[in-house]
Amino acid sequence: MKKLALLSILAVLISSAAIFTRVQAANPKAKPLAASWQDRDGAFACGNESLEGVYGLTISGTRLAPAPPTGTPNYVPGTIEQLIGVGTRTFDGDGNFSQVTNEKGSLSGILFPNRALQGTYSIASDCSGTLTLHIPGLPFPILYNIVVVSHGREFQSIVGSPQPVMVSTTGQRVR
Repeated sequence: MKKLALLSILAVLISSAAIFTRVQAANPKAKPLAASWQDRDGAFACGNESLEGVYGLTISGTRLAPAPPTGTPNYVPGTIEQLIGVGTRTFDGDGNFSQVTNEKGSLSGILFPNRALQGTYSIASDCSGTLTLHIPGLPFPILYNIVVVSHGREFQSIVGSPQPVMVSTTGQRVR
């Protein structure tokens, strides 16, 4: 008797699922019961305006050790050193940014406190892009590959050029 009741319930569930599937197939405009967050929030198309405001930065990686400002170094300038840093980057939503960072190298020990820099950026509709950072005294800019995540609340980037520099930067909007 219990087996018959369980089989009856199972048959009802299977037939209900089959009917629901046919109704969904017959009505292509019907929304599924469970939608992904992209469907619920609508499509998010990126652009330069996706990054606007002040973002807190975390910087880590390797770079060529700079020559010390004075004295004889206990390392060969240009040797690869670890780099860490924190700071803020302010995007204007129109392709320009400024940043203030505090960075330190493991060999040089040089701390660049409150280092003010600036540059430009370009974000494509797929949320990927490029960022160009200009550092006074360097004969070339630092080129980053960047991706905007969390609907513009965060970004992640890596140095694409120059080749020996292996630095990643992450940022989260603070205001």
